[in-house]
Amino acid sequence: MSGQPAGDPLGSPRATHGDELPKEISALCSLVARRTRLRRWERLDVARELASHFRDALAAGRSPADAIAAFGDPIAAARELRAAAIAKRSPIDRAFGRALRFTAFTVAGLAIAYASFGVYLHLQVPRISVDTVAKFRARLAVPPTPDAAAWPAYRTALLALGRAVDDPDLDSAGWNAVQGGARPGTESWKPATDWLAAHQSAIAMLRDAAARPVFAFPAAAEFTEEDARLFGSDAARAMSELLATRDDPRKFPMVGILLPHLVSMRSAARVACADATLAADTGDGERAAADLEAAMRMSVHVQDGRVLIGDLVGIAIRSLARYRAIELLETYPGLWDAAQLERLQQALGHVPPGLDRMELGAERLMWIDLEQRLFTDDGHGNGWFRLDRDSLQPLVGAIEQVSAPGPTGGGSANPRADWSFGTMAKLALATTSGPAAAIVVGDRRETREFFDRWSERVERVSELPVRERAEILRVDEELGDEIAKNPTRFLLPRLMMPALARAAFTMSQDRAWASACATVFAAARYRRDNGRWPSAAEDLVPTYLAPVPEDPWSGRPVRMDGADASFRIWSVGEDRSDGGGAPDADAGGSSPAATTLCFRDSPVASGHPDPASPPTDIDWVWFSASGNGDRWRREN
Repeated sequence: MSGQPAGDPLGSPRATHGDELPKEISALCSLVARRTRLRRWERLDVARELASHFRDALAAGRSPADAIAAFGDPIAAARELRAAAIAKRSPIDRAFGRALRFTAFTVAGLAIAYASFGVYLHLQVPRISVDTVAKFRARLAVPPTPDAAAWPAYRTALLALGRAVDDPDLDSAGWNAVQGGARPGTESWKPATDWLAAHQSAIAMLRDAAARPVFAFPAAAEFTEEDARLFGSDAARAMSELLATRDDPRKFPMVGILLPHLVSMRSAARVACADATLAADTGDGERAAADLEAAMRMSVHVQDGRVLIGDLVGIAIRSLARYRAIELLETYPGLWDAAQLERLQQALGHVPPGLDRMELGAERLMWIDLEQRLFTDDGHGNGWFRLDRDSLQPLVGAIEQVSAPGPTGGGSANPRADWSFGTMAKLALATTSGPAAAIVVGDRRETREFFDRWSERVERVSELPVRERAEILRVDEELGDEIAKNPTRFLLPRLMMPALARAAFTMSQDRAWASACATVFAAARYRRDNGRWPSAAEDLVPTYLAPVPEDPWSGRPVRMDGADASFRIWSVGEDRSDGGGAPDADAGGSSPAATTLCFRDSPVASGHPDPASPPTDIDWVWFSASGNGDRWRREN
């Protein structure tokens, strides 16, 4: 075809013969050849045949107009020529052509369906049908009278302790010594005692606040000016903005609720325990007992509303008070009289009903809050996953808050949150490819059922004793395995569900420590009344305890042995091997306090071994009547 003039249309008669056809005939031939939509070489053959047909007609004396009129409808002719050309192809060629056409139609249909689904998702504005913030507020205890509300009194005491954000003594040496767990005989004890002596009136305010029955912290409510002094204007502004946008489907208010009081209350508990030590060191048993009782009441107050992080902080405060109480009992044997010992047994050995088990109602509200903003609503409890650009940044903020280890946010502590570049990429992809994300991510009902099933299982295992530690912690492993099998389908549980079994085990530890403290103080009461230590756990029943105190690691009566300064109470520990409860046992060179206590602190406390992985080759010593407290003397 090298002789074809530039710009000559495909199939033009001039491309096949040197002589010219009339322009109208040439145009007709080109039109018909193109309309056949055949392959290039087949269209050239059609053009040659048409050119030959019209030359014959012209040679027979017909005019161009008559030849064109006799030819008929060019579109119908193109269809007939196409069918004839295709019929000449091989069977394999024809089958391949049909497959291509089917594929093209299928792709086009899918593209139209995908685009239509995308438009549908775009038009589905999230329906906020549950006011989760209001439901959370309904979970909080309401004081019957203003005088019953503890938080205003706590706030006044904290401000008097110099905890306002702009207070010049906010980070003083004395405050840091108190918060660091200073003990008599350590370098930090002098600044701690000076600070405590200077703030006795404020510490008395803490005791008064702790005695009030209802916490009444303004969770999910506007902060007052006094709250802003304590937490900062930024926190107050953030809370106001959150409440103002609680009906905005692009925001996540339940997850964003600020709980900065948890840090303040834990600091207040440390102050109370430090003051108890100072009181014991000066022989004031009544003040020491009152401080420890106040710390225990603080632990209950912070669990108001039953947010998981609040539960963990409450357990941490109880642990702190119990450690300090047993330390003081060992270090100052004659500090407390019979009535004070009985009071402390009741306070330290008791957890209010319900608070010793997991209850994830607040976490369910957080889940519903996310669910109704990230899924469409079909009116029957189901819907598609839907994430738009406007919701992406607030969701990122919510995930960061839930994943953060500190207790300032409203979400659950999540040390295992899968928050990585790959996760961020998946969220971004979900935003830009909504229909695909809606298809691959589990629907609303499936995701809710997943969350409810695992939450209920965690609540059940939280009732098990510590000796069932492996069974409790297996929940997290199995949850992780199920998510790993479908990481995209369960994208939200992967991001938002914390390591719940670790928290469940902490509840078991809390109950074990309550039993330990009740037993220790019952034994101290027995000694005061009888002039000697009990020889066995059964000696405490029924006058001082009912029933016989149990070793939480073995399920058998707890061990007691020794007389006078050699007396000790111990559990066999996680390895179930009885080492005789030696208070100076050494495990790999660790300090005695860290090894012989086994449970050194809760997950939300810092600076101590992880209680989910206590030493396994030693006994857990509940009490040692050595009279010197050496196993406790270390900087926290």
